[in-house]
Amino acid sequence: MRLARWQFILARFFFLAYILFTSTYCLLAYIPFTYQQVHLGGLLPWLTRLVHLHALIYWPACIAALLTIFADLKSGPARFLARGFALATLLAGMAISIHPLLPALSNDVSSLRWCILSLVPLLWLAIIDWLDTRKSLTWPGIADNDGSKVFLACLCTAAYLSITYFQLAVFRGSASLSLRASEWLWLLLWSLLSHLLIFFLLFVLLDLISIAAGLFTNKSTQTKSGFIAALLLIIFLIALSLCYIILPSLSVYGIAAVLIAAAFAISLVLYTTASSLRLQNPADTTNHHPLDLFLIPIQFLRRTSRSTQALLLVALASFACILTLHFSRLDWDFTLQKITALLIWIIAFAIFYVISPPNKRVTRLWAYIFGVCLLAAYLGLLLAQPRWSTEENSPTPLGNAIDAIQGYDISFRLADTLLHDRFGPLRASSSFYSFLADNTNIPRSRRIAPVDVNLVPRLTSTPGRKPNIFVFVIDSLRRDYVSPYNPAVTFTPALDAFARDSIVFQNAFTRYGGTGLSEPSIWVGGMMLHQQYISPFAPMNSLQKLLDANHYREWVSKDNILQQILPSSPNINELDANIGAMNYDLCRTLHELNDRLQSPPIDPIFVYTQPQNIHVSVIDREGRSVPAGVQLPSQFNAAYASRIQKLDACFGEFLSALKKTGLYDNSIIILTSDHGDSLGENGRWGHAYTLFPEIIRIPLIVHLPAWMQADVKFNPNSVAFLTDITPSLYYLLGQKPTANDALFGHPLFTATLAEQQPYRRDSYLLASSYAPVYGLLTDSGRSLYIADGVNYRDYAYQLNPDGASHEAPLTDAERTAAQDAIQRQIEAIARFYHLQ
Repeated sequence: MRLARWQFILARFFFLAYILFTSTYCLLAYIPFTYQQVHLGGLLPWLTRLVHLHALIYWPACIAALLTIFADLKSGPARFLARGFALATLLAGMAISIHPLLPALSNDVSSLRWCILSLVPLLWLAIIDWLDTRKSLTWPGIADNDGSKVFLACLCTAAYLSITYFQLAVFRGSASLSLRASEWLWLLLWSLLSHLLIFFLLFVLLDLISIAAGLFTNKSTQTKSGFIAALLLIIFLIALSLCYIILPSLSVYGIAAVLIAAAFAISLVLYTTASSLRLQNPADTTNHHPLDLFLIPIQFLRRTSRSTQALLLVALASFACILTLHFSRLDWDFTLQKITALLIWIIAFAIFYVISPPNKRVTRLWAYIFGVCLLAAYLGLLLAQPRWSTEENSPTPLGNAIDAIQGYDISFRLADTLLHDRFGPLRASSSFYSFLADNTNIPRSRRIAPVDVNLVPRLTSTPGRKPNIFVFVIDSLRRDYVSPYNPAVTFTPALDAFARDSIVFQNAFTRYGGTGLSEPSIWVGGMMLHQQYISPFAPMNSLQKLLDANHYREWVSKDNILQQILPSSPNINELDANIGAMNYDLCRTLHELNDRLQSPPIDPIFVYTQPQNIHVSVIDREGRSVPAGVQLPSQFNAAYASRIQKLDACFGEFLSALKKTGLYDNSIIILTSDHGDSLGENGRWGHAYTLFPEIIRIPLIVHLPAWMQADVKFNPNSVAFLTDITPSLYYLLGQKPTANDALFGHPLFTATLAEQQPYRRDSYLLASSYAPVYGLLTDSGRSLYIADGVNYRDYAYQLNPDGASHEAPLTDAERTAAQDAIQRQIEAIARFYHLQ
């Protein structure tokens, strides 16, 4: 049984997709934050469903692979390897059918081993293919004009990619980027030069291979040596891209990153190359370059018409745009978009190489003269950038516009990352960024004993009257979408009424940009080690200690994070039981609360819930729908704002019910968010890695019973953090004074404002929950410095009291001072938690 050409390609692609899915999922299990959010938290429901079908899909995937080596099972030089492969796949299938692999993965080095081991079948098939084809391969030798073909393909690919992605960027960003036509033209020029320089470097590497291979007199040896050298080059480039572009976005560094990148690159390249060689026609002697042997499956494009080739390129451009738009809403530091862009780069180059006419000659001299001119032009633009960055008479200085447009032009971002980010003006800070990486996402395999966190020297039960406590943490709620912070908001009347009867902290921030560490920091009442999570967590859980000491009945929505940091206790009665965390809905939770409050317990109650209604993944899953007839101000994101409007109505009904029962006047009610969200600012969506102003600024509205508010003072304009909630509850329940340490929060309510003064700091450390991205908040919350250890970039922002923000200039001295302060505060956290 011999498969047709298209059947062979389809079967091999199906098997490859299955193996890559398996290996990638194992990798995500090894990474702490993806394990928490994806594996335990069910962030992507479709992925969770696919994981449960993994063992079932295994069988058609393996049958597809076996059909491609059916002839080898009967005879041939690879028959023993083929039979061994068949036996191994049968045994492996039986094993994962009895004990499914993916659902049982744990967050330790075993997942890393499975990530690498699951790639072995690709190498196994590659060896079978090589043994099958090595005697029938033709090596006709390298043509004299092979460099011309590669050079033309590189030029065409660079121009094609820069124009395609730039057009998409104009479509996506023209409404938000205030640029003149001349500035758009300069940005296109910068993008074009970046792409040309990248692909010219690729030409140089391939040309050096041709020159070295040409030193052999035997034509067959020329092609063989060139093919091996090209194979090693491709493996090296893919591994380099994975190690320095993709894996850092997943917070994978060091030896682990090298091993993963090498394993993926070697197995992927050898598998696809061997599959290509199996399709070679022995009678075909038209292949004159090692690259031809990698591209045998698409050599038929040479014989198609120019109109067909043009349509193919248009289709590829459309595919690139669709992929970018699809992944832009839910991405980690543009990671998925970078992967798709790399894929489009490879496909585009392959197509242009195959369809480039072989009779067009460009001498090597002229090619290298072009490269020198190209490099000079690029360096000229690079040197001129500081002048443009301070250029006046422009709504957006061009230096800032480069960063801004790269949020929409992912190919330009990728090229600029390769050329500039790791070798640009921040290279002097490389040791600082390495320090950030070393102190981020500390693996669970590194056992760290918990530290006993005590906000007061001696915690006792509060005598007398105790208020009920309600804490509503609306995941991803931005402050500028809540009317007490933004008068333009017309869709939160209930929150507006609640704010008039409460204290609105106008200068509130989260310490962590992401749920993974932001939520537990509320319970700790302070900063934590960047590990998810130290176990047992109870010694560090200050809020739980306070609730236990005062015999609170706890009604808590125990998401995947709280499942790990909250102890099992008869005092905890779970809200939203048996509902996945990503399905937490505030309206449903409040309805359940109302039912329970019809017969409240004798002891005071503590309520904590973190609804996911406006989480970016939930909105995308629901199709970014907006209810019919809903009218919202045009400056707001409709899908996001309409869901806040629904939450507002449910919250208003709940407060009315509390007032009717009399509980409202005896309750502390806190409404806040664990972090904000990017809603398209400079192409950014979500909150995974970044610490931009829209991420760190949050609403914080606190209602106190009248009998309690009369005895305390507060400053609604002072800097406030989520980590201040627990110390504030301590003080309000008579547990004072709370510890004065830069790692801990401080009480927002005290008998006198003078009591709060010793807690004030010159600077406050902020951190991403998932990556080595740190921030420093200074000048009473008016200045923000961000050090992005993923992309080796930094930013400075000026934060205005009205909620607006803008990028600010940053001097070398300011950069050094900010980085020193960040390092000192990270080291203080490490010392406190006894991390060596």
